[in-house]
Amino acid sequence: SPDPTSPNPSPLLGLPVAAAAASLHALILALESASPKVADPALDCVAKLLYHRLLLGDLGEAADDSPASKLLAAVLSCGALNDDAMELATLRVLLAAARCPSIAIRGDGLGQMLKTCYNIYLSSSSGANQMCAKLALAQVLVIVFARVEVDSMDVRVPTVSIADMMDVSDHRLNDSGIVQVAQGFINDAMEGSDVPEPGTPVAMAEVDEKDDEGMSKIREDGLALFKNLCKLSMKFSTPDNPEDQVLLRGKVLSLELLKMVVDNAGPFWRINEKYLGAIKQYLCLSLLKNSALSAMSIFQLLCSIFVGLLSRFRSGLKEEIGIFFPMLVLRVLENVHQPSFLQKMTVLNLLEDICKESQVLIDIFVNYDCDVDAPNIFERIVNGLLKTALGVTPGATTTLTPVQDQTFRTESVKCLATILKSMGSWMDQQLRIGDFSPKISEVSLNSLDSPNIGEDGSGIDYELQSDSYSPDTSDASSLEQRRAYKIELQKGISMFNRKPSKGIDFLIKSKKIGQSPEDVASFLRNTAGLNATMIGDYLGERDEFPIKVMHAYVDALNFEGIDFGEAIRYYLRGFRLPGEAQKIDRVMEKFAERYCKCNPNSFTSADTAYVLAYSVIMLNTDAHNMMVKDKMSRSDFIRNNRGIDDGKDLPEVYLSTLYDQIVKNEIKMSADSSVPQNKQPSSVMKLLGLDNIINLVNWKQAEDKALGANDLLIKNIQEKFKAKSAKSESVFYVITDTTILQFMMEVCWAPMMAAFSMTLDQCDDKAATSQCLQGFRYAVHVTSVMCMQTQRDAFVTSVAKFTYLHCVADMKQKNVDAVKAIISIAIEDGDYLQEAWEHVLTCLSRFEHLHLLGEGAPTDASFLTVPLVDSEEKTQKSSTNTASKRTNALQNPAVMAAVRGGSYDSTTAKNNASALVTPDQINNFISNINLLDQIGIFELNHIFAHSQRLNSNAIVTFVEALCKVAITELQSPTDPRIFCLTKIVEIA
Repeated sequence: SPDPTSPNPSPLLGLPVAAAAASLHALILALESASPKVADPALDCVAKLLYHRLLLGDLGEAADDSPASKLLAAVLSCGALNDDAMELATLRVLLAAARCPSIAIRGDGLGQMLKTCYNIYLSSSSGANQMCAKLALAQVLVIVFARVEVDSMDVRVPTVSIADMMDVSDHRLNDSGIVQVAQGFINDAMEGSDVPEPGTPVAMAEVDEKDDEGMSKIREDGLALFKNLCKLSMKFSTPDNPEDQVLLRGKVLSLELLKMVVDNAGPFWRINEKYLGAIKQYLCLSLLKNSALSAMSIFQLLCSIFVGLLSRFRSGLKEEIGIFFPMLVLRVLENVHQPSFLQKMTVLNLLEDICKESQVLIDIFVNYDCDVDAPNIFERIVNGLLKTALGVTPGATTTLTPVQDQTFRTESVKCLATILKSMGSWMDQQLRIGDFSPKISEVSLNSLDSPNIGEDGSGIDYELQSDSYSPDTSDASSLEQRRAYKIELQKGISMFNRKPSKGIDFLIKSKKIGQSPEDVASFLRNTAGLNATMIGDYLGERDEFPIKVMHAYVDALNFEGIDFGEAIRYYLRGFRLPGEAQKIDRVMEKFAERYCKCNPNSFTSADTAYVLAYSVIMLNTDAHNMMVKDKMSRSDFIRNNRGIDDGKDLPEVYLSTLYDQIVKNEIKMSADSSVPQNKQPSSVMKLLGLDNIINLVNWKQAEDKALGANDLLIKNIQEKFKAKSAKSESVFYVITDTTILQFMMEVCWAPMMAAFSMTLDQCDDKAATSQCLQGFRYAVHVTSVMCMQTQRDAFVTSVAKFTYLHCVADMKQKNVDAVKAIISIAIEDGDYLQEAWEHVLTCLSRFEHLHLLGEGAPTDASFLTVPLVDSEEKTQKSSTNTASKRTNALQNPAVMAAVRGGSYDSTTAKNNASALVTPDQINNFISNINLLDQIGIFELNHIFAHSQRLNSNAIVTFVEALCKVAITELQSPTDPRIFCLTKIVEIA
């Protein structure tokens, strides 16, 4: 065996250098012949050399002209022969080369392999070959990045599967025959290149060399391959024809492969700065640029990649996720009336997946909703789902059909229920509470202390599990302070956007900003969410303090060496000029003074700059306002500015250049990209407080056709990345204190209550109502354990009201399901219900009463008010069939009162003798009593039998509530009962 450390090692195992070079030269000539008959056996020979680990060394370096590198180049050229058999043979060799541990394909060689597979996928006339090329690409990536994780050439990898690894988005390749051929091809190729059994002597490629930062060649090659893949995902589009199908297929393939890489990225990706930096610099840029395309397949892939980044890299991509979440997800979610059905379904499915990962939800709230400089992502998710659950406003114009609208409603309440489910599961995990119900605790969670990830590899960010993080009991309190600070700050911003002076006064008094003009000016310049028009109005005020703020605002700007037109453009980026002429005068006069101070040789006096600035603004309005038909010419502009420089004219060349700058590139003021402020919130939004939610990332809703970013927006977003990275708040926080759930519930309980209640009230769809009741159960669990009495009682009362036990004639199946939910709540959360037991026991009492009435049994009142009948009569009644009993029972005054119904808060049903009972009411009562037969009386008894398992505090509140309900039953003037009194005796 040749020595691999020698200056010129042999490229073939067991042969001298000269003999090996001659052998490879013969193969190269055959491959370069461009004749399939000659090249095919040569490819087969190369494949066998690779299978048996006989080919050695590093291949593919840019300046490498070794025989082995030339052999690789010749193999790649065979992929362009437009022959089906040669394409497959080329792919087989490339797979063998990627799998072979005795050679290492470096830099340019890996890039060329990638492009060859791409070209076969895009240009082959055979659908089977296209699919084989796609799988070959996926397999090469799996091999390369598996080696990156362990930093070794000797690694076992699984064979990729079409079903498990990738979505077949190209419908032309969905044919079962094509899929079978492609899967068989990849299986055969991987079996032929299996690594020898452990202990078998094998020549290995050299991997010991490190770069200056200590990263091996294996990892450098993986990084280069990832960057190339990101570049390819941005390359396959043209401004002239963005919808070109060939280019679109190439882009989709690139994004599918990136999705696969992200989904299978291991711990090394999360801890290595170079790899994390590549994700930020290349993958995030790809997401930005591709978000501008309208193709549905692109949008779905972008969302899938984003979920992978959120699940696995959120600790290192805090700023990027804060931008992408509103851009990709919230923007579509919050569009209720004019959404694309497929887009919004994609987003709702994505949110459901995110909401299943409890730690992700907690991290989102902690790092965004509790961060002053970040958007309220969790809050906007909940409120966006609420708006979707409420559906299209009656009378509003919409693109949705009724079926689509109902689908959105069902999916949104499902997402809300999933959020509560995840919160409950995380809480149970942290507090070591046993599964509160096997039926509803299906989320598999991993402990924060565990280094392992879930079976699907999702939900756990390895970087979050580093030893440097130690949970602190002060975490929750500090987060509470940050959250409270943010809420008060947003209140001040909201006040400012309505009345600037009042908002500034509030913020100063609440110590959110300093009292000096410089502090206020800095706040106006750097705070997101401020309305640009209101900033302009405030800066133009004539009062003493706003004038000082305006001076401080302008004096903080540096115009030194900046062209006059660009200076105005930069100046107006932060606010919109006010409407009053006097305010404009003050603002522009100060600008002129500041510009001349920074550029003392620019004009004779500040008055010249002031007049010219006014003229530039007029030109900008004239040139770019569609309502102006007679546009100002260059000569008009020059003539308008004659003699403004202390009686002298400014150079015509200077004015002409300035004219061209403004006409070609409009000065766009900041408010041009703001959300309209004159839109009044609906009464429902006011009721739920949604009108006070400030969207820190603003988008024009009227321009929702394009999904994402133009060049200017990409530049602005990249600037946001840099700006946020410099702030201390970019630190990613992890918390294990369950107190955080109280803050989360304070944000979401009212919207969730509204969504579940309105859906239950208005909808009879089984899927939707079932999700609502599940959501109520999860909400009761969280609020009960977290001792949130107001919220707990609100949820329990809502479910109790929806049982309709107080109004049986109107009962439906969903109301019977609500009774079942009440029973489940009593069994699952009895230790934490406290005062809410009274609502639960009231429902149970009413249910038992209706059960007796339906069976035709004597009421408790009959035992309390009349003598008991003899045993013979009782025996005769007991032999009567149930149907006959129910018919005879309708003569009972108590039954008639139940038929008439009552309110939930009434202690008994109405007993208004003057109210007539219609036949329809009687029929409905009989029918609905039959519905209640789904619940057996033994289920009620189980609650009381289960009471022996309640803890010491819970049993006290349980008995107290039982006594209260018993007293209420006995004090009924028309229908006294002893149900709860009996239960007190039984459990004593």
